[in-house]
Amino acid sequence: MIFGFVPQVSGIAVGGFVTLLILVFQMLVGMRVIKFKGRTHQRVHRSTAWVLATVAVVHGFLGLLLATGWQIG
Repeated sequence: MIFGFVPQVSGIAVGGFVTLLILVFQMLVGMRVIKFKGRTHQRVHRSTAWVLATVAVVHGFLGLLLATGWQIG
C-alpha cells in the first residue's frame, strides 16, 4: 500500500505493456525505422529514453511492493 493506494496485478501488467511499447518505439527510432531528421531525432530519442526510464522505475517499484507486501504511509 502506498498512501492508501494498493497496486493491482492488472495495473502492473498494463505498466509492463506500456514499458514494452515505449521500448519498441525507442528501438525503432534508434534503428531509423521511424525517421526523424537532425536535431528532432536526438530530441525524440532522448525524451523517449527518459519516459522509458521513468515508467520502468515506477513499474519495478510497484511490482516490488506487490511481491513483498510492503506498506508505505
